[in-house]
Amino acid sequence: MQQLGYPIGLAGAVVFASGGGTANLTGLTVGILTAPLLAAAYAATLLEFFQTDRGRRVVAVLAPAGRMSLSNYRGQSLLCVLVFTGVGLGLAGAVAPPVVLLIAVAIYGVQLAASAVWLVRFRYGPVEWLLRAWTEQRWPRLRATDPA
Repeated sequence: MQQLGYPIGLAGAVVFASGGGTANLTGLTVGILTAPLLAAAYAATLLEFFQTDRGRRVVAVLAPAGRMSLSNYRGQSLLCVLVFTGVGLGLAGAVAPPVVLLIAVAIYGVQLAASAVWLVRFRYGPVEWLLRAWTEQRWPRLRATDPA
């Protein structure tokens, strides 16, 4: 996949970008047809990386946030509303793009740490637990120490 996806996908991306993006029908068509190959090449590269020792360490750090992805998505949305809109600090348009990036990285870092701490005590994130309860029509065990 990497041997096909990168050359074809990157060539398509160059055609798309040099053709004016979505303003050029030919460039857009080439981009649409080749983008899945490039995405598959990226995915194959990540899967290959995750099989290495270093990749397994990265997975160990990211896995708790992945297990709580819906809770983290909702929490991140709420935090960004509070930081960037008039409901909270109103920083949208008031801070430079690099500062926005730093804020986003900080929020994600806090979520990574909070997810790891949460999952030491609980089986699921709070929103995942509610979703599981709704889909199974019963209250699942939440605490990690509950007997099976």
